[in-house]
Amino acid sequence: MLLALSSSYCYSDISYGVTNNAAIAGLSWGMQQILPDYSAPYVTVQIHGLTYRYKMVKDPETDALVYIRNKNAVDGGYIFEETDDWSGNPGGTIQKYIRFPYSDATKWGDGSMSVEGEGRIENPLAIYNYKLDVDEQAMLCYGNPLYDSSCPGFQQALLDYLNNMETLSPDDPFYDEWVQANLSLNDEKGNEEVKEIKEPEEKLSKFEKKLGGENSIGDLVNGAEQGRVLAALAQNQKIENYYAVVIPGGEYTDELILEDATLPDNPRAMKSLASDTKHNTMVRSQYD
Repeated sequence: MLLALSSSYCYSDISYGVTNNAAIAGLSWGMQQILPDYSAPYVTVQIHGLTYRYKMVKDPETDALVYIRNKNAVDGGYIFEETDDWSGNPGGTIQKYIRFPYSDATKWGDGSMSVEGEGRIENPLAIYNYKLDVDEQAMLCYGNPLYDSSCPGFQQALLDYLNNMETLSPDDPFYDEWVQANLSLNDEKGNEEVKEIKEPEEKLSKFEKKLGGENSIGDLVNGAEQGRVLAALAQNQKIENYYAVVIPGGEYTDELILEDATLPDNPRAMKSLASDTKHNTMVRSQYD
């Protein structure tokens, strides 16, 4: 039996978090005990940071190195290593915040703090930053391949289900899916035949179509551009409403009232005119 699979959306639940103190029980720890369970195939955990702190107790005259490490569970060696050099320094407390690109938690092996030289570590703290990604679609498919047609193993699971039934009733939850699968299969065959017939026509360029005599309005006119022009013209009606507004008001008349009908001469103006005349006479006398 051939079945056409229908596509479906995949949903992921992503969250960020930090672990508890990995070194609370000692200077070595397993990552599986402090990280969320990522053993299921639909769960992904990625580590992208580490914060550590400890107190170093030592003699200032002695040499000591402190290593903070995580083994590489896949390729061997160490996937993370940080070294603090205390040589010639007195003891004290150190704290570091380290961030790095997201790394699959399956590569992170056991972690540890160790001293090389003379000294000891007290009050150790190691906290990892992680991202948890749960693929909800894969989680539902993991328990039941028949949950959705996109689930891995759906075809085989559906085939086994139908083979174990004597008859397929319309009341069965997979009846409609079985019918749609067969209809889709028939449609695909029909589309393949149509595609073979239309293939030469699809090779025509846009220029050739414009030169042809069977052009449609959609080929000659840009419908989207025409729509924008018409929308701009339609704005005139909205603007005209502002020009047609009548502002209420009235007529304000002013009356000029003169207290005295006779306007007296200005004596200061007369004096100024006399001075101007005398000045003009003196100027002209120079040329006469």
